[in-house]
Amino acid sequence: MSEEILRALMQLFAIIAKQDEGVESNEREYVKNFLARQLSEEQSKEYYALFEKHAEWGDEEETADGEKKKRLTKVNDSVRILGICKKINKTLTQNQKIVALVRLFELVNAERKFTEQRMAIINTVADVFNVDKDEFKSIEKFVIHNNADEINDPLVLVINDKTHNNSACKHIKTEKLDTDIFILRIPSVELYFLKYTGNQDLFLNGLAINNKRIYLFANGSTVKLPKGKPIYYSDIAAHFLADIHANKISFEVKNVSFKFPNGDIGLRNINFSETHGRLVGIMGASGAGKTTLLNLLCGIDKPTTGEVIINGLNLHTQKKELEGVIGLIPQDDLLIEDLTVFENLFYSAKLCFRDKSDEELSRMVNDTLANLGLLDRANLKVGNALNKTISGGQRKRLNIALELIREPSILFVDEPTSGLSSRDSENVMDLLRELALKGKLVFVVIHQPSSDIFKMFDKMIILDTGGYQVYCGNPVEAVMYFKRLDAQINSDIGECPACGNVNPELIFNIMEAQVVDEFGNYTGVRKVSPAKWEEEFYNYYKPEPIEQIKESPPKSLNIPNRLKQFKIYFIRDFLAKISNKQYILLNLFEYPILAFILSYIIKYIADPTSNIYIFRENENVSIYIFMSIIVAVFFGLTVSAEEIFHDQKILKREKFLNLSRTSYLFSKIFILFALSALQTYM
Repeated sequence: MSEEILRALMQLFAIIAKQDEGVESNEREYVKNFLARQLSEEQSKEYYALFEKHAEWGDEEETADGEKKKRLTKVNDSVRILGICKKINKTLTQNQKIVALVRLFELVNAERKFTEQRMAIINTVADVFNVDKDEFKSIEKFVIHNNADEINDPLVLVINDKTHNNSACKHIKTEKLDTDIFILRIPSVELYFLKYTGNQDLFLNGLAINNKRIYLFANGSTVKLPKGKPIYYSDIAAHFLADIHANKISFEVKNVSFKFPNGDIGLRNINFSETHGRLVGIMGASGAGKTTLLNLLCGIDKPTTGEVIINGLNLHTQKKELEGVIGLIPQDDLLIEDLTVFENLFYSAKLCFRDKSDEELSRMVNDTLANLGLLDRANLKVGNALNKTISGGQRKRLNIALELIREPSILFVDEPTSGLSSRDSENVMDLLRELALKGKLVFVVIHQPSSDIFKMFDKMIILDTGGYQVYCGNPVEAVMYFKRLDAQINSDIGECPACGNVNPELIFNIMEAQVVDEFGNYTGVRKVSPAKWEEEFYNYYKPEPIEQIKESPPKSLNIPNRLKQFKIYFIRDFLAKISNKQYILLNLFEYPILAFILSYIIKYIADPTSNIYIFRENENVSIYIFMSIIVAVFFGLTVSAEEIFHDQKILKREKFLNLSRTSYLFSKIFILFALSALQTYM
């Protein structure tokens, strides 16, 4: 938070607090605690002094009997409040504005003085911040009331030990609680807030919950209750979004193992189950089997033992019924380098939606590019690693867009953040998180995530060397789980109390810790073997029961017929070729040049003394024709072989679309035949 914004907030806090007989002790305490969470002790004192300065209660006025009395601040026409809000409005994102608004409510809640003047100020702030009226009312009810019947709002979820909830609030039943836990959802920015008004010891991410505070319930958050299982962010998000998700998915992995052709074991006894609306991470050391697991889960490879069940259908034996359900984004780029950003996405969409016109597809493509921040790059050629026209982060986003535009129900992504800056990595993960919130099931292989990215995941599957599954569950809980097994002192704290950061690297430091000899040197022998970690995990792991969905998985494809596919492939390939000037120049001009050289070499004059060339007397004409045929065939074969290798990665992605391989091959044959004919003629 910038200095300017913090100063503006202190002024707003002061203006609200000094209404109606001045600042109360609880309000002062709230401001001190707020600053302590944001700043160092020295800076906190500086900004608290600023708050006190602005909190001087009104101006003095003289009464009729000559006494001096404090005058209340008029709110409705307060130019000062509007000026402060407009200054903040130009700097903060909408997410930050919502958090700032909740903090203003929280200040008033410290003394529970919800007077007309104070609420008028907060209303003014909400208007300038462009907060939705209905969401503002939900925030107001969430802060003011401590009873579900009084709140009575579908954007609020109540967690208690009761079996029924008579209000409009959503409800989760848990073990015995002395009062309710309330969680508010703000749909426009997908933020969650938590408050608890009881006196039991509850912990949010390992830190005690203050019953007078409102907490931001962020990605990866966990609430530990006195009894019963913890409440995870993913559970809350799934509960709120359950009504939005029309299409449901159950994804079960049962005792899956995989052995390579050379006899090496890649994976051992993998078990977990997932449902729609989840973002699932797969982590592990190099060679632990992350990509192998991803290939098994998406159907590229078949497990040696075990099965993968999607809505009651076996992925590897009932592939026909699951066509179009799965999407894959490999680590490598799957882009056609000689087409523009728009053309890559447009022709991918044409192969997925036969019932849409070119105008509709263009609108879809432009909307998708706008959402991904690529609209201004739409007409740029994608290029390659040696000739870059768009950045690495933009290439990753375009790769995601190829699947995003058709929105498969289950999406697999292999290391989407590798080679990207931290900012680009977060942008890519935000896209995947957004897909999960729309009800998709997204699996992501991730290598070294930052704290913010790590906490985005609803569940983390961790593999150890040799393909052993050693953890499956909440990401922040994973840190606490391994710290407990390592008998560390602060094992109940998963994230830094001061900054909220999680260190995923700590998990691997514990897992791969080595034995030290008497001289203090590492011996190269691990303290705990992968097999032992797996044993500990299965002693701890209790699979969560998921709803068994038997209806057919939702499909997002409407594939055109083979003739139309042939036409689309042909046009796409033709545009890619003519846009590559180097390719055109080489293929059209090397043949006449080669023919000229060849004809010059085999030029034959029957009578050297005459020095006159007569074509019909040239005995090498037949040899020339034979050599021309050999050269034409050779060049045709060379160009064809390069085509198949060039498109190998793209065909791997389009395999999940169940497109006609015959249409693809015939489109290539027609283009290459025409090119070879032109080359031979020239």
